Amino acid sequence: MQKPVLLFLLLPLMSTAQEREHLDKESGYFQLGVRNTISAFSDDNANGFGYGGQFRIRVLSRLNTDWFADYITTDISGMAKREDLHIGWSVLAYPLNYETTKGKLTPYILAGHCFDYTRVSLNNSNISKDKFSSAVQAGIGAHYNITDRIDVSLTTQYMMHLGYDVHADVHLNYEGEKEIEIEKQSIRGLEGHLLISLSMNVRLFDMWDQHRVRKTS
Repeated sequence: MQKPVLLFLLLPLMSTAQEREHLDKESGYFQLGVRNTISAFSDDNANGFGYGGQFRIRVLSRLNTDWFADYITTDISGMAKREDLHIGWSVLAYPLNYETTKGKLTPYILAGHCFDYTRVSLNNSNISKDKFSSAVQAGIGAHYNITDRIDVSLTTQYMMHLGYDVHADVHLNYEGEKEIEIEKQSIRGLEGHLLISLSMNVRLFDMWDQHRVRKTS
């Protein structure tokens, strides 16, 4: 009689120990990656293309952090160029599968903040305007685990800028020809742009315990 009662009392501790053992297999890892980014719904509904890098620090089994930098250029009707530099961070939450297992998807939701620099310049001219500001972003994504150490991630997020914005206004003049004007104005409402990023990331080392046994690919 005593053994069943003792096992019943130890069940919560055994469950916690197993959860912590599993948590230790997922948290604490440092990842480094490179990424390509598409910026949609920008000036004159043009699409921008860019590249950047990122690193991740997994703080819990279901919680990751992503620290990134992007440089994006946008051609505006062949008349101007927009350049965006983003430096920021996001928190990734894994509501479903959170295990880093070869051949599996790990979906996530994210939210974060970044600082950005924007410069819009007219082609064949010295006329340009720029601004420094910040933005908030939120979206969804998923990791596809090529191995237990390497993943490919696809993220879609909407970035809403705060403060002032610089953009190019393209319109037709009285003769039906395109004209362009660079404007700098205060942002109102949910003005921003959609970012789609594709990245490849490599798990390098364990920040919590260098001697912990890691999964191998």
